[in-house]
Amino acid sequence: MFIKTLIAAGVALATSQAHALQTLDYGWEDGVGTILGSFGNLADATNVSGSQSGSDGAGSYSVSGARSGSRFLHVAEAPLGGTPQAYLAFITGLQAGDQVSASFWGYDSSAGTNPSLRIWGHYADGADINSYVKSAGSSNTYTDGSGWSQLSNTWTFDGGATDGLVIEARLYSMTSGGNNRTDFWIDDLRISAPDHATIQFAAALPVPEPESYALMLAGLGMMGCIARRRSRR
Repeated sequence: MFIKTLIAAGVALATSQAHALQTLDYGWEDGVGTILGSFGNLADATNVSGSQSGSDGAGSYSVSGARSGSRFLHVAEAPLGGTPQAYLAFITGLQAGDQVSASFWGYDSSAGTNPSLRIWGHYADGADINSYVKSAGSSNTYTDGSGWSQLSNTWTFDGGATDGLVIEARLYSMTSGGNNRTDFWIDDLRISAPDHATIQFAAALPVPEPESYALMLAGLGMMGCIARRRSRR
């Protein structure tokens, strides 16, 4: 009976550990971070604040400021062509069956038409964010044209020859217009992944344990820029 009890306790502990999650929030409040990489005609990735103006491909397009805080991300498609992708996060060390959830807010005031944004993912070699193994897909939801709107998705990692998942913001522009450029704005990135995975966010910094991370941020004068929480499901 004692041995059976120990076995049962061990199984319960292993199950709870398998479901331990880390959650990362990043809102570009460090004033430095932009993106980890890109694909296609993506231009001018910048960390911005305050009112911003740009082009929607045909005319002027603007946003009054960040969705929250004071800083946010700007990217552009220039020249127009294809579907550019901004790499916002890179999760490595994943194992078959792991679940990763991600969300961000994109700005869009053109209801029912482009420009718009979409969340997407692809599998990559854990040692090279610029590698591409295959698409991880996502939902069919786009920003809704109401201003700031949230995009989210959950992926179940299928294993195979790779251990990395890249979270993308895909840019969709008007197909014609007088301006050969479209501007986009993004804020409030959130990533949840198993504790055994490593999350790299838009400032290209890994996420260590909370204690060492707090010390690192204090040394950089960046306390309060990023909130990291642990939860168990």
